[in-house]
Amino acid sequence: MNFFASIVKYLIYIANIVFLVCGVLIIVLGSFMVGNLGDISSFDEAINVETLPILIIILGCIIFVISFVGCCGAIRENSCLMTTYAVFMFILTVLQVVLVVWVFIKRDEFLKTMTDLVSTAWDENDSAKGFPMDALQLSFKCCGKTSYNDYIAAGKDVPVSCCGSLDAKVCTADVYQTKPGCTAEFVGFWQTNTNIIRFAGIAVAAIELAVFTIACCLASSMRRSRRP
Repeated sequence: MNFFASIVKYLIYIANIVFLVCGVLIIVLGSFMVGNLGDISSFDEAINVETLPILIIILGCIIFVISFVGCCGAIRENSCLMTTYAVFMFILTVLQVVLVVWVFIKRDEFLKTMTDLVSTAWDENDSAKGFPMDALQLSFKCCGKTSYNDYIAAGKDVPVSCCGSLDAKVCTADVYQTKPGCTAEFVGFWQTNTNIIRFAGIAVAAIELAVFTIACCLASSMRRSRRP
């Protein structure tokens, strides 16, 4: 390999170290999202909520594995590994662009679905459904659909879950009056995370496309250097 190819090899290696870290961070983000939603997993509509975080975790795992292949291919100067890496990187870039475009196009509809989910939890907040509002209130440290006044207006006692626990016998006003409504907290959670997915996804996809191009050139250089 010539000097330029050697420089490119180490650039690819460093880039893939960064992608390994990004893969781990994406897995952590998805796990954080799933962890925040853990208490509502028994709610009938939870599958609609958990799909996106699970996709994020899967994407992070794929990025991690592909980056590992890229690191091995670059360091070992293996043209077969590097070609495989370039193909996988291209597929990953396409999948990531599809996800980002989907989030851009469907974001408002998705956030409306999340708003409707809180309304459904409020309407179905009974023992038969397992009191889904308790799960939301515990997970997101909120109270009521829009505020604690929703319970008062409905002639109901404010549940102890508004105080962040199911162990207490009563939730005092000085605690639940400070809690925001669950619609604002739940939808705000998704607004923040979909923004991270949209804008970070664009940046990472652009870098991946550049790395794919460089990896193709490096693989070609490796093949030429092996020829007699």
